[in-house]
Amino acid sequence: MVSNLGELAERLNMTAISVTDDKVIMAMPVEGNRQPAGLMHGGANAALVEEAASVLAIQRAPQGKIPVGTELNVSQLRGAKKGLVTATATVLAQARSSICSQVEIRDESGELTAVGRMTNVFIS
Repeated sequence: MVSNLGELAERLNMTAISVTDDKVIMAMPVEGNRQPAGLMHGGANAALVEEAASVLAIQRAPQGKIPVGTELNVSQLRGAKKGLVTATATVLAQARSSICSQVEIRDESGELTAVGRMTNVFIS
């Protein structure tokens, strides 16, 4: 399980629910139209996509390599209601030196609120 998330992830109260080599599931509380740190949904969703995709990249990194985020795209589909949103990160493609992950964010009712993709490049 992930023991140290980034500072922003901790401020947004993100938690890792499940971490495997193929999938990362994280959750974050929402309060109306804002996250705990005061970010609007779009900014908080981007942080959640980046965190989930980064954790997945770390899990899949080749021995001795470090994943570095190089490109992040997030589409905000609709705002989540008050409650918990869940992000599920899966691998779209992986090469020797990079990984592309897709992240879907759903609210408590299971409705899709945002989707994102992140490409990480592995460095030594």
